[in-house]
Amino acid sequence: MMGRKCLALLFVVACAGSPPPRAQAPERRPLPPPLPDTTGWGVHILALGMARDGGLWAGTYGRGIYQLPSDSRQWLNITLGEANEPAISWNFVNSFAFPTDSAIWYGTVGNGFGRSTDGGRTWANWTIDQLGPQWQYVAHNGMTSRGDTVYIATADGLRLTWDGGRTWRCVIAEGNTAAADPRDGCAERIPALPSKYLLSLDVGPDGRIWVGHLRGLSVSADAGATWTHPGSEEGVPAERVRAVAGTPDSLVWFATETEVYVDSLEGRFVPATLRLPGWRGLPGSPRAIVATPGAAEPSIVLSFGMAAGDGLGNFRMYYIAAGDEYRPAADMWTMAWWGPPLWPLGASAVGMTRVLAGEGLRIDRTGIQLAVQPADPQHTWFRRPILGAEGNPYTDGTYRYGSTMGGNFQQHQGVEFNNPAGTPVRAVGDGVVAFAGDAEQGSRTVAILHDRRWQDRFVYSTYYHNSTIEVAIGQRVSTGDVIARVGNTGRATNEHLHLEIHVTPTQDSAAVVNAEERFPPYTVNPELWLEPMPGTGIVAGRVTNSAGQPVPGARIYGLVRPYPAETPYSFAETYADRGHGDPAYGEHFAVGDVPAGDYLLGVDVEGERVWRRVRVEAGKVTFVEFSP
Repeated sequence: MMGRKCLALLFVVACAGSPPPRAQAPERRPLPPPLPDTTGWGVHILALGMARDGGLWAGTYGRGIYQLPSDSRQWLNITLGEANEPAISWNFVNSFAFPTDSAIWYGTVGNGFGRSTDGGRTWANWTIDQLGPQWQYVAHNGMTSRGDTVYIATADGLRLTWDGGRTWRCVIAEGNTAAADPRDGCAERIPALPSKYLLSLDVGPDGRIWVGHLRGLSVSADAGATWTHPGSEEGVPAERVRAVAGTPDSLVWFATETEVYVDSLEGRFVPATLRLPGWRGLPGSPRAIVATPGAAEPSIVLSFGMAAGDGLGNFRMYYIAAGDEYRPAADMWTMAWWGPPLWPLGASAVGMTRVLAGEGLRIDRTGIQLAVQPADPQHTWFRRPILGAEGNPYTDGTYRYGSTMGGNFQQHQGVEFNNPAGTPVRAVGDGVVAFAGDAEQGSRTVAILHDRRWQDRFVYSTYYHNSTIEVAIGQRVSTGDVIARVGNTGRATNEHLHLEIHVTPTQDSAAVVNAEERFPPYTVNPELWLEPMPGTGIVAGRVTNSAGQPVPGARIYGLVRPYPAETPYSFAETYADRGHGDPAYGEHFAVGDVPAGDYLLGVDVEGERVWRRVRVEAGKVTFVEFSP
């Protein structure tokens, strides 16, 4: 095994000492070619995996899977197929597992998972027809395998199969007595987890299963039959655990959204001392922890780069230069080890990169203006409808207000908070309940007319898809009161809260909630009304053509939203006809929960690439305009 001190030089030179005879040295493997990119903005990679035969697999945001066979220098693209075509189920792929030489499993953001036993030529998929509405959202990096067993972490619990998906053991939330969908295929249902909404997964060399979730960390030493849940006495905070990994020497590391922890081998986890030269804390948010071959310290993938251990307890940040030039180049999601020689490959929002090379998009800075400065918000009056202590307080980064999820769905008139059924839904502000009952397609819905008005207009918030409603029409509510519980009633394929904000010229609630109206006429982007998460701000703006007209469906690249990784953010879309600019801003797009910092944003307008620098400050709004 490689000496620990030697690991610090892993990325630069070979370790000192007597090398093996030249005849025994493994053949040098050239680095992978760039992924095919027809847009010029790069390919957003969410998952990287090395198959047992040496092939490299990349799961992407909206472009399916790219496969680089071990004997080829050309990428193959596997995408969503037409009816009856043997292909993958969805083009948003965020995880892989490789249990055998020819078997490949993949997981998706919102449409289940699948398996190929012939190297990717044909696929069997598990979607709503095979699973029912649950089990559709696989956690980021939420698949792994040990021997013949495949483990899949989802927003509805953990699934294990040891026979290629014919038999499933399903681990769900403790105390769950709800009737299961007979389609889910679960031969066993073990109610054992504090939260079924899983965020991370690994299986250590000793066979222990570790899962991170909304309430912390859980572990099983008997293939998921029984579980323990380390808590404060064991040094595990009751927070969202975004990454977990077991290293070859059986040390376990995990990361919350702000801290990295390591097993002290004394029955407790302790905060890891990363000692990053030049940084006071973590530069970015943890997204993945990947075991480093030959070392006790793993590699920590952050939204702003990669922290690699040197075997002596020291970590260094790599991949920063590209991020300073063009922020998404350092918006890393995961990494994989390539070789020989051993080399880390970073998966980022603009493609796959040799981590040390600092490679990114080459930018013509001609005409780039000074950074647009933030200002105080006009009306971030409202609090989150989901508390961070009770669930996931982040809005879905993929299916956002005005978005079509890259052309895959209808225009969206609200934001989603993906959470388990039963999670408390709270009033975002003071007001009176104007509607409580079944709305479009039977969705159990609450609408609140708020006390505060915007100039001469009325402001409503509406809450859809609830499992139960806990208020009545005419009831006065205060900010933070429980008004409902998360569910999946109505036009919903998973458990979540759909929140809308309406600014209306009339007090009539029929203009806000109407069972016959699929597209309410007065919605606005909730991200301009909700107070941003701590340490983050809001970016809004317009995109116009040379005639000064709005450009619908334009994609704005360059912002980073670390969470929620299970529904990742890639780019903003300008609104089409169903999206409405806010009366205070008249914007064409808006993105909340953007970490404070400087960003370089770009958009294509009439065949011309237009760049703008923006500065984001916590709690403020930065308004930017693009035109050729």
